[in-house]
Amino acid sequence: MKTTFAICSAVILLFAATIRVKAAIIAGPITNPANGHEYYLLTPNTWSASEAEAEQLGGTLVVINDAAEEEWVFSRFSAYGGTNRNLWIGLRRQWPAGPFAWVTDEKVDYVNWENGQPDNAGGVENCAEVWPAEHRGSWNDASEGMSRYGVVEVPGKSNEKALTEQEKSLIGTWYDNGDPDQPCWIAATDNLLFAVDQNKDASRAVCTSEGLLFSPKWKQHAEIVKGKILWSRGNWWSRKPAEYKTAASSSDSNRQSPSGSKTDEAAK
Repeated sequence: MKTTFAICSAVILLFAATIRVKAAIIAGPITNPANGHEYYLLTPNTWSASEAEAEQLGGTLVVINDAAEEEWVFSRFSAYGGTNRNLWIGLRRQWPAGPFAWVTDEKVDYVNWENGQPDNAGGVENCAEVWPAEHRGSWNDASEGMSRYGVVEVPGKSNEKALTEQEKSLIGTWYDNGDPDQPCWIAATDNLLFAVDQNKDASRAVCTSEGLLFSPKWKQHAEIVKGKILWSRGNWWSRKPAEYKTAASSSDSNRQSPSGSKTDEAAK
């Protein structure tokens, strides 16, 4: 048990260390009395950097479930400190030009798009923002690389749930495509699950109601089948390393990690 805890603790620290460019906190935590969740306002950064910081804080970019929550978020943060701010929220396209989905994989039941939005101008507008007061807080799709103020939502202590048995069963070392030289990890705190790929890129991992593993940062799902994690981009993790490499796998210099980056072997 001590060994498992030490491994998990080390990987969680590794998760924090992998965030190279991070947003910082301007305000928070501020508690929404309607749901008991805590919210933070971050300094301007890209959508991905803001989401990574949100995950470090124990949450995600805000998931807006109804008009009341949107009004609360807008009134607290859109003009915080007397400055009008465009706000990143946790809604983004599942793939370029694809449908929008929340980072928590919750059903999209509420939206407040500005007239004519989302328009995916230039084919690169994959993330949702809340426009400031002059647009009445309506939503717009924007390029992920634009600099906006992220709003983080962290479930309150009363809403925290312990890991399920399925989630606990995933904790440990995995191997990318069964390669013993490409270890990956699933680690956890008492109530949060993390995935770290062979390139030491880390993401929150969420077990969905459909039984899939979902990565908000990597923007993909995975199916768990007989000791393997089958990522939606075609990569897979094996609980046990393969005893040999096939000719095809050893020559596959373009194999990608779940995060979409090339493996260390391919980068050489």
